[in-house]
Amino acid sequence: MISNDDWDGVVHGSPDGWVFGLYGWQELVLAVERWSLQEQSFGLRENGRLVAVVPLQFNPNSGVMSSSGWGGAGPILDGRLSEKARRRIMDATIGRCIEVAQQCGARSLEVVLSAVTRTSVSAPWGVNPLVLCGLEDCSGLSRVIDLSPSEEDLWAGLTADARRQIRLVREAGYVVERADWIACVEHYYDLHCQTYRRTGVTPHPREYFEGIAKWMAPAEHSVLWQVCDASGAVVGYHNDARFAKGAYYHTGCSADGVGEKGSGYLLFWEAMMGARATGARWYDCGAIFPHAADPKQRGLTTFKTKFGGETHRLFQGRLKFASAERDPTPVGAASLAVKTCRRLRRLVTAG
Repeated sequence: MISNDDWDGVVHGSPDGWVFGLYGWQELVLAVERWSLQEQSFGLRENGRLVAVVPLQFNPNSGVMSSSGWGGAGPILDGRLSEKARRRIMDATIGRCIEVAQQCGARSLEVVLSAVTRTSVSAPWGVNPLVLCGLEDCSGLSRVIDLSPSEEDLWAGLTADARRQIRLVREAGYVVERADWIACVEHYYDLHCQTYRRTGVTPHPREYFEGIAKWMAPAEHSVLWQVCDASGAVVGYHNDARFAKGAYYHTGCSADGVGEKGSGYLLFWEAMMGARATGARWYDCGAIFPHAADPKQRGLTTFKTKFGGETHRLFQGRLKFASAERDPTPVGAASLAVKTCRRLRRLVTAG
C-alpha cells in the first residue's frame, strides 16, 4: 500500500508535481458519482524506494483511461532521480499505463501535463516529454504569464481595453477579496449553474466543488476570490489552483447580467496579483484556441490573452488502441514493484 503522506511526498518533491497529482485530488474526483471513474492509480518502487506515482482513472462511459481522470497530472517521478534513471522510470510508468488501459478495455490512453510545472516550463526546445515514451503528440496551447516583473510592468502588459475595464469597474465601486471556500460552496455552485446554463453547458456536479473545498482549500492548493458590487453583493468567483511556483485559473463563474460590466477583468487581475504576492512565479490562464470556430472558445481566448504573457505548449499525449481485445503490452521493468494507492487494489509485480 502507498500511504497518503508517501504519495504526496513524491508529488511535492518532483519537478512534475502538480495539484491534480495529489492524493487528495484522486479522492476528490473518485467521489463524484456522476463521473463513475474507476481508480487505477499506482506507484513504482525500486529497491524499496517509491520512485514514481501515477494518478490514473478509467471512465467506462467514454472508454478513456486518463491521468488523472479529471485534470492533467501525468506520471510524477521522484525529484532525486538522475536524468538517465528518470527516462527509464518514465518509460516504465507509461508502459504500465498502457498495460492497465488494455486490461480495462480502454479505447485510448490520454495524459495531460500542467503548463506550469518545472518539467513543462523547462522542457528543452518545447519537446513533449510524453512523445519520448511512445505517445502521440496532441498538445494544445495555454497562456502563461511570468509574474516576476514588477506590478507596474505587469499592468503595462495588459491590453488597453483590459486596463480600461478594470478602471471603470473600480470607479463603479466593485472590489475583490479573498473568499472562504467552505462558506461559499453553496453560493458558488448557484453562480456556476447560472454561468453554465447561459452558455448551454451542463453544470458540473456539486460534489466536485465540495471536494475542492474539502481536499484542496485547507492546504492552499485551491484559492477562491470573489468580486462584490457597490452594494456588497458577491457577483462572481475566481478559483485558482496552486502548487509550488505555479498558479492556474481553474474555475470561475458569475451571476446573470454582470458579464458586460467588466467585473471579470478586475477579478482576474486581482487573483493574479494575489498569486504573485504569495510567491507564484507562473500564472497559467488556461487553454486558448486561436482561430477556433466555436464562439465560446474564441471568447475565452480573447479574454485570456488580454492579460499579457506568452503562449506555451500544453503537453498532451494519447495512444489509441486498435482493439480492446489485444494482448497487453509488457512493462519490461523487472526490478520495479507496482502498487496501487487505494485500499482495495491488488499488488502487481512487473516483469
